[in-house]
Amino acid sequence: MRRVDNTMTTARISVVGVGGGGSNAVDSMASHWENGPSLIAINTDGQALGATRSATRLQIGEPLTRGMGTGGDAKIGKLAADDAFESLQGLFRGMDLVFVVTALGGGTGTGAAPVVARSAHETGALVIAFATLPFQFEGERRMAQARQGLIELQDQADVVIVIPNQALFAAAGPDATAGEAFRQADYFLGMGVFAIWKLLTQRGIINLDFATLRMVARCSGGTSVFSYGEGKGPTRVADAIEAALHSPLLDNGKALAESESILVSILGGPDMGVREVESIMSAIEGVARKEAHIHMGTAIDDSWQDTLAITLVASRFWRGEDEADDRTLADLSEEEGATVTAATPKKKKKGGATQPQLILESISKGIFKDVEPTIVDGEDMDVPTFIRRRISVDK
Repeated sequence: MRRVDNTMTTARISVVGVGGGGSNAVDSMASHWENGPSLIAINTDGQALGATRSATRLQIGEPLTRGMGTGGDAKIGKLAADDAFESLQGLFRGMDLVFVVTALGGGTGTGAAPVVARSAHETGALVIAFATLPFQFEGERRMAQARQGLIELQDQADVVIVIPNQALFAAAGPDATAGEAFRQADYFLGMGVFAIWKLLTQRGIINLDFATLRMVARCSGGTSVFSYGEGKGPTRVADAIEAALHSPLLDNGKALAESESILVSILGGPDMGVREVESIMSAIEGVARKEAHIHMGTAIDDSWQDTLAITLVASRFWRGEDEADDRTLADLSEEEGATVTAATPKKKKKGGATQPQLILESISKGIFKDVEPTIVDGEDMDVPTFIRRRISVDK
């Protein structure tokens, strides 16, 4: 990640890394960002926490772990965060946007990240989580724990952007070492946060404000995937498009064809032209579904001269602006008698004319097939209720 000097937005923003993996990612950001958002590291491991460069550090669970980490136990990670809940809220009080960055699968990140997200959300902040899923070589136990942590994180954050680390192997190359693969994961996490943050801090050819970001996050169904592409020199546009649209994180572009919401961030130097932006958007619209809600913005940074980057955040569902805040997930769970995750779109408001019963087919999950489904009583809760139960659809 290049070193940049940035001007601050009027929105108050924090980036918090939870656990070892999340703290490492935020530590990488701290070494490259100047005048950026406040960076916070939260961990149970005091020694690892002391080595970070984050401006703010919070050690949690010291009575439980004696400052030595959780030993991979997510229950201890959750207890540690629960005990520090008031301190967590103190960190986020007054924030407009909180990025929660974590690597799922371990004890602290998996157990504590949902609690951290809830503490931020309860202060009134918009919460966007970036979470990695383990590499295959980390073992099935760690993957199972990560999947459970993802479900709990979905319940607390406005949106969770999921990065399957295994998909990064394809981007890193077949000869990549484990260390290189983990550094690649940190880089992608950092660039995902960086791209969204830049949209809010830098003026561009087309601006995306905080209100639009809040609307996109709360309408886009809770779980998202993303990709990043960068190009330099005369072929920068073509190279960035190729990398972003054919990223293994998007199943080589198939996710865009199956997503109802796409957030596009284009970052370039002062030499970035309107024609280049037009070419990028045309390429994206060419592979996206026609009904997709596409929101885009650009940011211009002097340090990106002759370089251009595209970040895409794709979400499978779109709840609609009139549905996003009408009822809570708890309300829906109570009505349906089942656990509902943030990935499940809310029902439409009652009232108005109704359609006859429709014959509704099952839907393909595409890129989202790698995200563990939420199964309750044998039903896949990630499939909308009206499809699972063949309920007539209100207009």
